[in-house]
Amino acid sequence: MNLSRPSIRVACVEDDPLFQILLKKILLVDRGFELLDVFPNVEQAVPALLESRPDVVLLDMKLPGRTGVECLAILESHMPATAFVMLTGDDTPQQVFAALKAGACGYVLKTAPPEHLLEAVRAAAMGGGPLSPAISRVVISAFQTKASASKPRMPGITQRENELLSLFVKGLSAKEAAYEMGISYETVRDYLKTIYQKLKVRSRTEAVLKYVRNQQGPALAF
Repeated sequence: MNLSRPSIRVACVEDDPLFQILLKKILLVDRGFELLDVFPNVEQAVPALLESRPDVVLLDMKLPGRTGVECLAILESHMPATAFVMLTGDDTPQQVFAALKAGACGYVLKTAPPEHLLEAVRAAAMGGGPLSPAISRVVISAFQTKASASKPRMPGITQRENELLSLFVKGLSAKEAAYEMGISYETVRDYLKTIYQKLKVRSRTEAVLKYVRNQQGPALAF
């Protein structure tokens, strides 16, 4: 167990018994996680989550009764310090964007390797916007399909911040963007903090979505 930092407190809303077992097997204390509870539906989850306020909540998109997106809509405004990551087997653009618009910071396919899920939880806890590789391709493809030749600078964003956001739209990671811009990874993180403040967002995914909406205006409807 890593004693240098506290465990990431995680809760899950998931009705699939087999996936519940998987979550309990991988979200272990010696890996840096504390699994608070796993709920089978929204009705049981909401009051408990408002009480425990975990660092990260994993939400299945398709649940009996209310959906994961509906659960997110209920909780998001009351839990600003909590990151919500959607879990699903559906990688259609409409489902992805519905979750991201509702306030999810990330979206991971259930078929992704367990380590990808763990990395998504870690990234979400640190303020990132985790998307599994398959989901990233869906998002990037949608962005590129709607991309225009002219990309005006977003109001309030500096030229370098604009450049960084445009690299994220192309699918580059923070480290790859740092290399492309000739700056350090720490500088990229500083840029991101400033961008989050200016755009009033909490994750890289939200920032990219807002950036692309600005580039395309009303034509970009998720």
